[in-house]
Amino acid sequence: MPKVIIALIVTVLMASCSYAGGIEVLPLVDVQGHSDTTLLLNVPESLTSEYYPSGKMPSQILAFFVKVGESGILFDAGLRDESVLSKLDEKGIAPESVSAILITHFHPDHFGGIVDSVGKASFPNAVVYVSKPEYDYWVNEIKNESVISALKLYTVRQFAFGDEVVPGVKAIETTGHTPGHASYLVEADGEKLIVAGDIMHFPEIQLPHPEIAVRYDTDPVKAVQSRKFILDYAAWRDIPIAGMHITPPGIIRVMKSGEGYVKR
Repeated sequence: MPKVIIALIVTVLMASCSYAGGIEVLPLVDVQGHSDTTLLLNVPESLTSEYYPSGKMPSQILAFFVKVGESGILFDAGLRDESVLSKLDEKGIAPESVSAILITHFHPDHFGGIVDSVGKASFPNAVVYVSKPEYDYWVNEIKNESVISALKLYTVRQFAFGDEVVPGVKAIETTGHTPGHASYLVEADGEKLIVAGDIMHFPEIQLPHPEIAVRYDTDPVKAVQSRKFILDYAAWRDIPIAGMHITPPGIIRVMKSGEGYVKR
């Protein structure tokens, strides 16, 4: 039997992936569209036109529902548009059944969906997990009202990088995009998956040129370092990467190629 078996059930807005060995992944596509190449930092026009002749880059927002053994975990929650809720409903997953939400970072397209359209908790029985540096920055340092009001609806647990956040899921430091951005290494029955958050926004160009940062990055230098770290880690160990801005179904395998990377 192959090490990893991938079964895809694709609709316009949803794909489902099943991994042998105890990890099941349900990508939840919130939004698909296009972004302007001006979002890329310090990139010559000749390079952007090579990868994006139209000047527009495919963009998307995803969350992931991951079942590790008997536990169902939501990684990020998309925008506050109830799209993720509707995608879960289509698969017969009740919001009340979600017990853990692991946040990569507090940009609106990652945590917004934990609040529904009337301002209540979208997942009333869930505990929200976030890295301590991310919590400290948004709640204590800049006092972001959207983050603070959303978190008041939940029990919130902070973790340190390297912690086992919930059974089978370890936090990986990938700061730079935000001050406390976290990725997660999921492991069950010998199989692994990296939920990488925003280590990449536009993989068509950031895989072959991982040195390219985006205007969303709080610290572009650290963001580049984190991207290279995760890509190296995944490439050498042949671990799939689930990314919140990777073309649906949002899961890729990578390998080293020169100074950059390519999909396997």
